Amino acid sequence: MKLIFKIKKPCDFVFAQLSNMQNFVAVHPVISKMDCVGENSYLVYETLKLGILPYSFKYPVSIDCSANDKTIRMQAKVMKLVKIDITFVFKTDSTNDAYTLIEENVEFQSILPVSFLMRRIFKKQHKFLFENIEKLELQ
Repeated sequence: MKLIFKIKKPCDFVFAQLSNMQNFVAVHPVISKMDCVGENSYLVYETLKLGILPYSFKYPVSIDCSANDKTIRMQAKVMKLVKIDITFVFKTDSTNDAYTLIEENVEFQSILPVSFLMRRIFKKQHKFLFENIEKLELQ
């Protein structure tokens, strides 16, 4: 699945929000905490609403960031059932450097038929994620 976002914030600022895990947690709509458990390895605490009921869970993720290429790759295994591989690529908009274009490639692997549901969840969550970043004040 490929998602494209365009937000009115400079590329370096957007990259900093997603490459720093404290910043990432602060803007993510469903992740409440990330504990560092090793080099580039974290334990993610997330709460999703299933209907009106919240469902909390945790899972491991590895994160590799490249400031030179302006890319971030996240690999997670949620509940030992779904492998998720996300690559974010950040580029300054060629027509206005106050804007950033974010290309997000997401792959799901599971023995369960959850791909359709996961796509819906990611589209919604990441729309809010980038809206939250766009609302931040530049520092």
